[in-house]
Amino acid sequence: MGTNQKMEKVKEILKNYNKIALAFSGGADSTLLAYLAKEVGCDVLAITYDNQIFPSGFLEFAKRRASELGIRHEIIENNFLDVDDVVNNSPKRCLVCRRLMYGAIKQLANQEGYEIIIDGNNITDLTHDRPGILMKYEFEIESPFIEAELETYEIHQFLEENDIEYSKSTTCLATRVKTNETVTLDKVNRIDYCESFIKEKTNSEVAKLRESNNTATIELENMGIILERERIESIVKELQLAQYDKILFNFMMDNNKENLIEDKELEKGTNNLTLRKQLPFGINISETSRIIEENDNEHISNVETIEDIGYIKLNVDQKESRIFRDGKISIGNNKNKDDAKESLVKILPLIRRTV
Repeated sequence: MGTNQKMEKVKEILKNYNKIALAFSGGADSTLLAYLAKEVGCDVLAITYDNQIFPSGFLEFAKRRASELGIRHEIIENNFLDVDDVVNNSPKRCLVCRRLMYGAIKQLANQEGYEIIIDGNNITDLTHDRPGILMKYEFEIESPFIEAELETYEIHQFLEENDIEYSKSTTCLATRVKTNETVTLDKVNRIDYCESFIKEKTNSEVAKLRESNNTATIELENMGIILERERIESIVKELQLAQYDKILFNFMMDNNKENLIEDKELEKGTNNLTLRKQLPFGINISETSRIIEENDNEHISNVETIEDIGYIKLNVDQKESRIFRDGKISIGNNKNKDDAKESLVKILPLIRRTV
């Protein structure tokens, strides 16, 4: 199914709802959902959750885009720096954040008479280490992009081709602090200031500064833009004034993070390919097995759960497949990469991860 067909499927899904509450950040996914929902005539309530630790300009941009898109906009404010589980920055921090966010959004939406709540999660998000995704299921948040099997690159491509403006800086700044290192207001403010400075110096829309033990690591979409002595010296000097002991530049950013399948994950057989996908998290086998059994999915058959060993055996589009507790997925008998991807996207929405 091509991108345009997937977009039409999203529209068909949205047409089923008269009133929709949308978790809205102004980023790529939520902006496109708002755009498509308005296009099919839905009554949309955009709800932005401001946790007080987003990048500068986040809230102002969300307000402006909601107004330009012609949708009603409500803001929920909560200072996450008052939440111990966030400040302590454990691996479960994002789970806590999403629980607070989705709980508040659902409460407001229901109070306003909006029973259906949607978010911009897409198929690619299901392959990333984001434990907060579990809250989508707990609070019964619908994700039309997942249902339509849309990937991140397709969403970005559609936005660019249709000249739809969106923010590229909508990730919580707490994610810049290394896990288990305390998140403080001083750290958040310093990161926010330094990222803004780097963007200005490099004319970049996206700049991330990750800190650990008072060391700053800079990531840019295009690192080549920074390879000029005067520009580097200017950035290093400013970050030293911000009291960083070391300033590093990450030239090994993961440029494949939007790819569902990498070539190295395809193993050649005699007459076919086997996909061996390693997800960056563990899988709850019993819960995943329950979800698979409860879903009437025409693409999946012959499901057998071997709980004591820790895997699920099943057929996906008649291909013998395995889902393992350690996060591995195996799908055999693929003709090519696209064929393997089509089967993978049938499995991913059914998986329930561990934390």
